[in-house]
Order: sequence, then structure tokens, then C-alpha cells
Amino acid sequence: MSARSWLVAALIWVALGSTVDAQTYTPQSSARLTVSFTTERVGSGRVIVFGDVRNGANIPCERVIVSVEGHDDGGRVISRGRSYVFGVVPSRGTSPFEVRMSSPGTEKRWRVEIESFQYVSSSGN
Repeated sequence: MSARSWLVAALIWVALGSTVDAQTYTPQSSARLTVSFTTERVGSGRVIVFGDVRNGANIPCERVIVSVEGHDDGGRVISRGRSYVFGVVPSRGTSPFEVRMSSPGTEKRWRVEIESFQYVSSSGN
């Protein structure tokens, strides 16, 4: 192997080593987050889904995204929407959300769930 090949290999190794160190993933369960909601039709073809996310954990959550699906009689998804929850969901507290979406008006039931979230880091980083 030539000196240049060794140099390229060393640079790739250094670059990959620092990238791997920076990418730490810790799976988090949303089991401690619950959603309550109501729906309201606004004019023709519009629905507002609003409610609260309750955090049952001992640590606040942030960057919470709520997803909404409207289902017809057969259970098919006929409308979708998503939105961030306002601010931080405090430990043992609630935060509101609102999702405005287009709707065909034939939804028979709604599914609202936590799409993603992040616990607030206590390390100060």
C-alpha cells in the first residue's frame, strides 16, 4: 500500500471514529405520555383537533409531535395531520396541541398518538 493510500485510510478512520462517537441513540418509550382530544368541524373541508398531552414521567418532554388520522367506516385512513405540542410538557403535567387539517367530512373515528418526543436532558448540554 502506498503512503498516499495509508494517509487516505487514516483520514477515513479518524473521520468515522469521531462520527461514531457523536451518534449515540437511546430509544425512549412514549408509554408515559397520554393524549386526550376533541374534534371540531370548521366550515366545509376543515377540521381542528385539539387537546392535551399528559406526561406521567418524572422528567419533562420537549419536541413532542402529535399525529392525527381520520378513519372512514371501513377503517381506511382518509385524512392526516400532525403538529408540535406547544412548549415543554412538564413532569407530571400537561401541554396543549392543535392540529388544523383538511377533511372530506366522512371520518367516523380519529386516531391521535405521539409520533415523536425527547426527554429534556438534565445534563445541561
